[in-house]
Amino acid sequence: MRKKIGPTIAIAISVIVFIVLSVFADNILGHSQTDMFEEETVSYRELKKNHTQDQAARYSSLSYVDTTKRDTSLEKGAYDLIHRGRLTPGQNFVTNNTFGTRTMYYMHGSNHYVVAKKYKRLWNQDTFSFVMVAFIYFIVTDSMILFFYRKRQILSNDIQSVTDNLKRVRKNKDMASLILSPDDELYELVEQTNDISMDINELRDNARLRERRFKGLIGHLPIGVMLLNSQGEVLMHNQAMAGLLDENISNEIHPFIEDVKTYSLSRMIEHTLRKNKNHHREIQLVGNSQKYVDANVIRLVHSREDFDQQVLVILYDLTESRRFEQMQVDFVNNVSHELKTPITSIEGFSETLLSGAKDDPEKLDHFLHIINDESVRLSELIQDILSLSKVKKDTAKAQAVNMKDDIDKIVNSMAISLDKHGIQVKKQFFGNSTITINKEKMNLIMGNLIKNAISYNKENGDIAIEFHHDEIENRIRFVIQDTGIGIAEDDQERVFERFYRVDKSRSLETGGTGLGLAIVKETVDTLNGTIEVESHKGLGTKFTVDIPL
Repeated sequence: MRKKIGPTIAIAISVIVFIVLSVFADNILGHSQTDMFEEETVSYRELKKNHTQDQAARYSSLSYVDTTKRDTSLEKGAYDLIHRGRLTPGQNFVTNNTFGTRTMYYMHGSNHYVVAKKYKRLWNQDTFSFVMVAFIYFIVTDSMILFFYRKRQILSNDIQSVTDNLKRVRKNKDMASLILSPDDELYELVEQTNDISMDINELRDNARLRERRFKGLIGHLPIGVMLLNSQGEVLMHNQAMAGLLDENISNEIHPFIEDVKTYSLSRMIEHTLRKNKNHHREIQLVGNSQKYVDANVIRLVHSREDFDQQVLVILYDLTESRRFEQMQVDFVNNVSHELKTPITSIEGFSETLLSGAKDDPEKLDHFLHIINDESVRLSELIQDILSLSKVKKDTAKAQAVNMKDDIDKIVNSMAISLDKHGIQVKKQFFGNSTITINKEKMNLIMGNLIKNAISYNKENGDIAIEFHHDEIENRIRFVIQDTGIGIAEDDQERVFERFYRVDKSRSLETGGTGLGLAIVKETVDTLNGTIEVESHKGLGTKFTVDIPL
């Protein structure tokens, strides 16, 4: 609004100035006309001595006015001045002004003898010239005013643009680029502002890049991370933390108590917020599944002047570590138990023989068979334990292996067990049977799966072995299917655990150690392969192994 009123006021002032100048010039002209009239009246008085009033006035370039008449404008003006007392004998002259004229009256002697003369005022001297002068004046002044205000408006707009850019910087927004001509008053300022804008944009881009990298780093950390402000509100978190807390943590700022349901962890955070002390302990999280974590709650202060402290919560998942520790304990207990049974049998029957039973040929032969069976079982158990420990350490290089020959050798090595139970083996090979792989690991996998198929098969059952070599995708797949007792659905997830037996009595009868499928699973894992089990109770079991070459 002020920008629109400004030029109007300036133009109005220019009009007033023009009027004042015109009046001033007219006054100067009036003084000149007064001097001229005085000279003409002097001439009139001299001429009147030798001529009549009318002749003297005419010779002096004056008009003789008969005050007894009121026919003309001069006569009326003189009559009015006389009757109002303004025109009296003895006065030099009286001036009567109108807009267009300046009329001067002079009375000498009797009031019947008045001379007068009309003079044009400044704007009536040459009306066309006056109008042209006024037109030129207003064109020049108004142009200057409009030019000034236009330039001032452009300058004001440029200043406003620079101000807006600086405000955008304060609000962390991108600055708009300004382009001015080199002769502009604000050119240097705008150039510096543009340089600052580019520098700030570069710094902002670098900051965003560092922030993305930092968030990416935090997001991919295997440990749970959560950052809180001094009010206990969540500023940042990663997916690992959401997984450990078993909560869908919002990205909006919110109180940590909405996510932390475990009382011990919540108390650690509250204590750190109130007492400014770090805490570290192992806790069990409350949730759908039991999770053990190593919890660190750390107070962060970036400087002595930084009173708005932050709190960093770090959770390291110990669940797998605790599970492995428990597995080790269970493994030791199971091994001790498995070793104790054959050793006790060997020790007991040996003592019985030494106590005199060796003198009875029938008992001697029976006890020696038992001792021999337990020794074989003990040897197989030790061999399986050694195989299990060797799986992770085996660094043998891959070599060309003819799987058809190796499978035939494994089946032939178990011919006694196969014949004893009347089990038939059917073999099918698809693709090239020669592959490049770790021979010992492949034989370990095939041997244990075939042995397992024999141990849990029915009398006079069947075992089907399929070997597939996909040379295009460079991977192998083999299937071993039996017609045995099958595995219940609840047990299928646990068959690869160490010392887990689906049918313990049958496994003991067939001499199984409970480690065969665990060895298979861990060996397949070292080859980056997968193993799947498909089974129905009483209808047999099928194991499918897929290994990339």
